[in-house]
Amino acid sequence: MKKRLEITALTDKHSSRVLFLCCFCFYFLIYLGRLNYSAALAGITSSGFLEKDAAGLISTSFFICYGAGQFFRGCPADRLSPFELVAFGILMAGGANLLMYLSLKLGAGLGVYMAIWAVNGIVQSTVWPTMIRIISNILPEDMRVSAAVSMLATTAVGTVLSYLLSTLVMSVAGWRECFLVPGLILAVAGVTWYLITLPISKKSRRYVEVSNPTVSEVKDDAPRPKGDLRRLLELMIASGAIIMFIPTAAMAIIKDGITTWTPTIITEQFMTKPQFASLTSSLIPLISLFGAVLSKLFMEKLLHDELKSSALMFALAGLMFILLFLVGSLNIFVMLVLLALIIALMLGVNTMIISLVPLRFGKYGCSATMTGIMNSIAATSCGVSTYIAGLISKIYGWDVVFGVFLGLCAVGLVLSLVVVRRWIRFKQK
Repeated sequence: MKKRLEITALTDKHSSRVLFLCCFCFYFLIYLGRLNYSAALAGITSSGFLEKDAAGLISTSFFICYGAGQFFRGCPADRLSPFELVAFGILMAGGANLLMYLSLKLGAGLGVYMAIWAVNGIVQSTVWPTMIRIISNILPEDMRVSAAVSMLATTAVGTVLSYLLSTLVMSVAGWRECFLVPGLILAVAGVTWYLITLPISKKSRRYVEVSNPTVSEVKDDAPRPKGDLRRLLELMIASGAIIMFIPTAAMAIIKDGITTWTPTIITEQFMTKPQFASLTSSLIPLISLFGAVLSKLFMEKLLHDELKSSALMFALAGLMFILLFLVGSLNIFVMLVLLALIIALMLGVNTMIISLVPLRFGKYGCSATMTGIMNSIAATSCGVSTYIAGLISKIYGWDVVFGVFLGLCAVGLVLSLVVVRRWIRFKQK
């Protein structure tokens, strides 16, 4: 007889609150070891250490591996609980950052930097889905919705802290140390997570005997896909989701292309120091929270449809790009506000297509599968965006990059409108 790990919901309110606070705090901490590369990018390129296209490849390796990791997020090792998976992911992310610091100090080469940051992408891809599993299956049912909504704020908090920390570190030490400090913080955080959650995890797990298990699993309430790949493909065609892949990719290319390169854009356009560019870029996540407000307004008050809302936000983002061409170069804060609004609108599209659209597939038992597919497309597109944006800006300048992104807004707008009628029919069935 072998044993299988089963996870049960907590009944202790105090432990539940502590667990949620741990998920919130430790997830925004992991952004310190993710966005630190974007914050340090201006220093990397302005110092001549790497050209912009080469520097973009490092970020590309992260996002491609992060996206690929989404497909394998549900494969925990034998007898390994979600709590241990989170600790492992945080510790490994810290280790990847420390290794990146050492390799940059030694001048190891572009291939080594790409490999290390790719590993960082793989291990970080395990943390968010596992925390969502913890919230969905271990927190009491009456806490789950509010906890899941609250977790969305970790992106803004983590982004602000990452840019502020990187600004401080670059001012005191240098851009290479932007990897050393987060690496140490995440190493400590991984151990701290494990120690704090250890007594909580004991309350929520048990081992049951099974006669002949084919796979060691964590039992939970997540929906399982029904039928085969052909059935899933039929659903994607009937709903128009297969067409939505292109707006999803367009959204991700625009959102993360701007997020990654904003400090560099500010440095080059206004001849500022990398530290100042990193500091001013920390304003963007605060403004970008406006995207969540817009999403709720469009869905609940105005348009009542995911694709119509996405089309409107693509149109508004296109308008922001036109304003960038007209007035963006006049003032650093004008450009920052316009870039922040574009990111906010793309976060709104992200909410519609990646968060809300897959929920409509829940009645067919494949909402989790659709979420994984959409996330993977978005993450892979982010990686492509970082490299392409860096290469185009190196050859033609940032105005051409903005022009390409404006074209992608047009593509997203048109295809969102094309699929609206099919999507509405699918929802009504």
